[in-house]
Amino acid sequence: MMLAGLFAGALFIGLLVGDRLYFRTLSLDASRYGCRVGRGEHRLDALTPAQIHARFDSYGILALRHGVARLFADAQRILLRPRYPTLWAFLWIWPMKVTIDLRTEGQSVVLSSTKRIPWCSAILTGAWFCIVGLGTLATLISYAMEGGLSDSGGALMGAGILTLGLFFFFSGLVTVVMAYRMENSRLALVSQELHEALKGAAAPVSATR
Repeated sequence: MMLAGLFAGALFIGLLVGDRLYFRTLSLDASRYGCRVGRGEHRLDALTPAQIHARFDSYGILALRHGVARLFADAQRILLRPRYPTLWAFLWIWPMKVTIDLRTEGQSVVLSSTKRIPWCSAILTGAWFCIVGLGTLATLISYAMEGGLSDSGGALMGAGILTLGLFFFFSGLVTVVMAYRMENSRLALVSQELHEALKGAAAPVSATR
């Protein structure tokens, strides 16, 4: 039994690490990997796809001050990812990246962006809310069926259980909202650097892989 538990734990950790590593990979297949959490569009006027392609090096890399962009010319797609310290990238639960699809409209290029987080982050977050919500509900139902709400003291205890469950639920909700806003602002900064680099308003730093 212990061996099975150790194997399950090792498999779980392996899946988490593999999911995070693949999410961070700058490849075409990995560009659409992850759970969608937002969409948006940005229009670059008087710019052609050829001019955009010219901003990237021979490997399709454009290094920015706070991130890196990878161009997949055949797919007309750009993968944009903020730069994290190595340890922070693995410990942070909700890293975010953007997949940008290019399309031409008249004399403009439209950048259609999709924000993504790792699947493990989405699954663990959803599991947290399910465990807290369903656990609180199941505890209250079990407590009521055993007659715990039959007197004022029991009703007070039931109210305490509900309050504690709601506290954990909304604490998690506030944490997720704050994490999303922090990552969104980080991503907005990198997106702005990309737009300026594509328009030639800011010179990118030398590219590294």
